[in-house]
Amino acid sequence: MASGGKRPGAPQNNPANVSATGGAGQMGSQAARYIPGGKYGDGKALMEQQMGASMAKAPSPVSPRSLSDMAMPSVGTLMDPTNNPSEPISAGSDFGRGVDSSALPKGLGNNTRPDENQLIIQQYMPDLVYAASSENAPDSFKRFVNYLAGKQ
Repeated sequence: MASGGKRPGAPQNNPANVSATGGAGQMGSQAARYIPGGKYGDGKALMEQQMGASMAKAPSPVSPRSLSDMAMPSVGTLMDPTNNPSEPISAGSDFGRGVDSSALPKGLGNNTRPDENQLIIQQYMPDLVYAASSENAPDSFKRFVNYLAGKQ
């Protein structure tokens, strides 16, 4: 009689013999466990409580729907006719007909914090001028540095 050693045909060596629910959960229920450390008699009461309460079963997997099944709203293109024909195209901007930017939701405004930005420009201007003086610096960067220098 052979004993010990690795047996290739043993269930524990078969990778397909793994339960997705794990250990005692293979039959859809979970075994009651004794939890030590309580007062006298609490262990028995806890075991009885565990055996009386059925464990919740895992939810059944939901198959994902394909994108073609979902009702996706049409976004349209820039050339499509407007969805609000009674509203001028300039509504929400500070020019043209319609309401100005005060009608937009709060938090959409452009908070540029000019004082803080001015301090940052002053702090980094020497480095920016040095980088712009390089012969490999792009013209657009040089124009940007000139723009910032004019803001000081």
